[in-house]
Amino acid sequence: RLASKFFKNTGIYLERCIDDARHIEVQMFGDGHGHVITLGERDCSLQRRNQKIVEETPAPNLTDDVRSRLHDAALRLGTLAKYRSAGTIEFVYDRTNQEFYFLEVNCRLQVEHPITEAIFDIDLVEWMVSLAAGHPAKALYNVPTSRGAAIEVRLCSEEPVHDFRPSSGTLHEVLFPSNVRVDTWITNGTEVSPYYDSLLAKVIVHGNNRKEAIERMQRALEHTRLIGISTNLDFLRHVIGSSFVTSGNLSTKVLTDYFKYRPNAIEILKPGTYTTIQDYPGRVKFWDVGVPPSGPMDSYAFRLANRLVGNTEDAAGLECTLDGPFLYFHTSNTIAITGATMNATLNNTPVD
Repeated sequence: RLASKFFKNTGIYLERCIDDARHIEVQMFGDGHGHVITLGERDCSLQRRNQKIVEETPAPNLTDDVRSRLHDAALRLGTLAKYRSAGTIEFVYDRTNQEFYFLEVNCRLQVEHPITEAIFDIDLVEWMVSLAAGHPAKALYNVPTSRGAAIEVRLCSEEPVHDFRPSSGTLHEVLFPSNVRVDTWITNGTEVSPYYDSLLAKVIVHGNNRKEAIERMQRALEHTRLIGISTNLDFLRHVIGSSFVTSGNLSTKVLTDYFKYRPNAIEILKPGTYTTIQDYPGRVKFWDVGVPPSGPMDSYAFRLANRLVGNTEDAAGLECTLDGPFLYFHTSNTIAITGATMNATLNNTPVD
């Protein structure tokens, strides 16, 4: 009745609900004349709001039979369609019953294509351009052998502390390790607008096996610095280091239902009066160009506080000169209060 009322068509169809599925896709490439090859499969199950966060190849914890059937299904579809250029056939995989179901064909180059390039040592963009120019890559007719494992993570301008809402502003420091592939558009001083996609960079690593690839990604993220706006960098560090990733126990519900993350963040509930961020010795030796010295008013107390918590003496801190801030700490922290006598509370309890 409802179908007839709203759509003038009483036909209905039913879809199987796969409650705790994996998202697996097969990379294919065709010459447009019926010759199609597959180039491995990628697991894209780690998602938030149906957006991929981490991708890897080959997909872990698949039987040889399932892997073979996935590739065969992709090959048959691509061949029947006489598919031309790069494309991805995506599947929903029921890991309980070890069955997969067709999801869609993406007739384009996927964001996560670099991990396929890494294990096959190819350039898919070059293949696409060569084919369009009438000179298909020789490897299209002599399928290369894959080697090792590769992982990609997506660095985004998001605020994990506020349910991953988009963040914007100026990136004052951008630093990536030199020994991994990074596809990005940002650099020191980049202004990140709130009006476009939040993707800042893709970090891609390759290893001789999955364990090595995970370890390389952990090191790569530890040596990545993005200063100036909120990002999901710390979130990614925790995801890659989680037991879900190391065990390969992946599904589209992991990040939303199972994985527990507390942002390593401090929220400023009230800023306080004349509360500033300082470091020692501050800005000095610029009098010759008219810039006066800056830095903490009480540099001794400032350095003492850093020493008490185990920081270097030039680490940044808060200096309160009239009225201090109200801060909310999302994780455990060690705090040192030095200098003049003041009233401080922790969870509304006075601190002696």
